[in-house]
Amino acid sequence: MMVLRILLLVALQALLLRDISPLGEWTQPQWALWALLLIPPQSGAFVKLLGGFAMGVFLDIALGTYGQHMLAGTMLGGLMPALHNLFAPREGYEVTDRPILRDMGSSWLLGFTLASALVYHLVLMVVTEWYWHLMPAAILPTLTSACFTTVCCMVTHMIVYSPERRKTGS
Repeated sequence: MMVLRILLLVALQALLLRDISPLGEWTQPQWALWALLLIPPQSGAFVKLLGGFAMGVFLDIALGTYGQHMLAGTMLGGLMPALHNLFAPREGYEVTDRPILRDMGSSWLLGFTLASALVYHLVLMVVTEWYWHLMPAAILPTLTSACFTTVCCMVTHMIVYSPERRKTGS
C-alpha cells in the first residue's frame, strides 16, 4: 500500500502538480512527501529509510533531476525515527496508531509535518545550491516552501481523511 501511495503521489506531482508554485521559487511544494509522512511511527527504521529512498528515486526519475530528491528523501527517511521519537506522546505510540488526525491529533500532525518538510527542503536546498555563498539567499525560500508544503499536506490529509468519511464508515 505504501509503495502504491508513493507511486501515485509522485505521478501526480510529476504530471499535474509540478508547476503549482504561486510565488515562484518561494513556494515549491513537494506533494509526494505526504506519502512518506503516512508511514506509521511503529514501522522499523529500515522501512522508513527505504520509503524515503524510493520516493526520492521515483521523483528524480519523474522530474528529471539528478539525485536531489533521492538524497533529500533518504535523509528524511533516516531521520524519521528520530522525529517520531521527538514527537512521541508521553505514553508512547499505540500499536494501532496511524499518523492521521484522528489518531494523533492536530498538534502532532502539524508539528511532525512541518519538521519533516523543513528537513526535506533544507537538504534539497543544500544539494541544489551547493555553494556556501549562495545558501543564505536560499534559506528564506526553503522556509516558505516548507510551510507551503505543510499546508498542502494538511489540505490533502483533510480531503482524504475528512470527518464526513469517518461518520459514514468508509
